[in-house]
Amino acid sequence: MRIALWLLAAALLLGGIALWLWQRAQRRSRQDVSAAFVDRQLQGMQPMQPQTQEAIGQQPQLHVQIEAVRHFFLRAGIQQPDGRLYANLLVPGMVLVLLALVFGGWLSALGTLILYVMLVAFYFWLKTSRLQRTMVRQLPGFLDTLVRLVTIGNSIGSAFQTGIVGTEGPLRVVLDRANRQVQAGVELEQALRQQAAIFHFKELDLVAAVIGVSSRFGGRSDLVLERMAAFMRDLEHAQNELVSLSAEIRLSAWVMGVLPIAIVMFLIIFNNSMFSICGLTDRRKMMMARCWK
Repeated sequence: MRIALWLLAAALLLGGIALWLWQRAQRRSRQDVSAAFVDRQLQGMQPMQPQTQEAIGQQPQLHVQIEAVRHFFLRAGIQQPDGRLYANLLVPGMVLVLLALVFGGWLSALGTLILYVMLVAFYFWLKTSRLQRTMVRQLPGFLDTLVRLVTIGNSIGSAFQTGIVGTEGPLRVVLDRANRQVQAGVELEQALRQQAAIFHFKELDLVAAVIGVSSRFGGRSDLVLERMAAFMRDLEHAQNELVSLSAEIRLSAWVMGVLPIAIVMFLIIFNNSMFSICGLTDRRKMMMARCWK
């Protein structure tokens, strides 16, 4: 009975993950199709040759999956994922699963696989969150440089290209990607919005909105960007203060959330007889013997 419940819980978990990935793939598919159309129009490419229905349906799906994986590694700070990276991720997991299968059985192998996937996902989530926080801290300094260049008479476009030179760290990667799109003919607002969507960088999307409004309707964009930079610094200061005040509560929450999962995974991997049919039968026999005594 317990094995059936465990399998049902695993099936529900995998179904939820599959639904979430499907929704992300659909959203990325629409975004990539729109971006590809704009790029073809800007680059003056010839219209596509007529293709069969199967080729039209298969190519976007493959392209979407490849782009989703590439963007996932980009958010983690990996520019060009290669075979060595995939080998470093897959080989240790396969070795651990095989060892668990040999010494502990299929249930231990399943628990090891789930635990390894969770640890890898947590590692990339932690790395992505750290890079995003770093970019948010760097953005006010870049906006200050942009404001100074606009104040002395530069346009937004030229100030953007000049300000990239003095930027370092992960923010430089995002701005360089947007600058390459601008040099290819894409508008600055659209390029920043695309990079903000790829890196899940909401603050950059707000900057793109200010630049777009300034380019279409005019106005003092330097004042808006200056106030935006000051607001970002105040917000970061408030967030740091909140983090320091709630450190003890967050640590308790992490312990209370992770400890049950860790205990269950430990029992599944190292003492899976508790969840097997033979183990349940043996315990029932022992309980019946005690009752008869």
